[in-house]
Amino acid sequence: MTVAVVFGCSVASVRANDINPPPWTRFEPNTTYQNWDFSTSGNPTGPDVGVYNPNGTPEATVTGGTWLASFDQLTGVWQLGASSSIDLNIPNTPFDATKIKNVWTQITWEPIGTNAAPVVMVNGIASDAITTFQVGTGNWMQSYYETTLPFSPSSEDVIITGSYYVTEMVLDTQSVVPEPSSLALLALGAISLLPFASRKRRLAA
Repeated sequence: MTVAVVFGCSVASVRANDINPPPWTRFEPNTTYQNWDFSTSGNPTGPDVGVYNPNGTPEATVTGGTWLASFDQLTGVWQLGASSSIDLNIPNTPFDATKIKNVWTQITWEPIGTNAAPVVMVNGIASDAITTFQVGTGNWMQSYYETTLPFSPSSEDVIITGSYYVTEMVLDTQSVVPEPSSLALLALGAISLLPFASRKRRLAA
């Protein structure tokens, strides 16, 4: 495996299924990149393909899953059941209420039964897949997701649950000052909650 040093962090060569990188440039200030292909049964485990995270050590924790050395022509696979989960904890830049956090997730997975693509939860916000398509041989699929948090937290918890085989997860983050159009949308969202809050106060009175 070829390893390069970028900004003091080791970054391994990218696995084939990292085929939908984020729309921003990797390895820039205020970004992170981490890639797991679950090549061992370590649990919890750090990224084993590549990582750029000056803020700390990312970690994947699997609850209720079974690690398979190989499955459907790929090596390193977690088999998840209905109550299983994979939780990626991503340390990040200090909390900043003036910025937003963009989170880009790629998952290579195979259904158990007739499940649709996994739903990704980022700090409690659910995101459905933007696109899902078949990759490689066998029944493997890849889905990718974009989640925007209305502020920039100091860490992210990215969680998937449900019955799937999962062989790779790639996660990128970007902390950035929102564009004026994004600020307007966030403001509208906050304003739309005001009548609801006012009604709750009247009912409480």
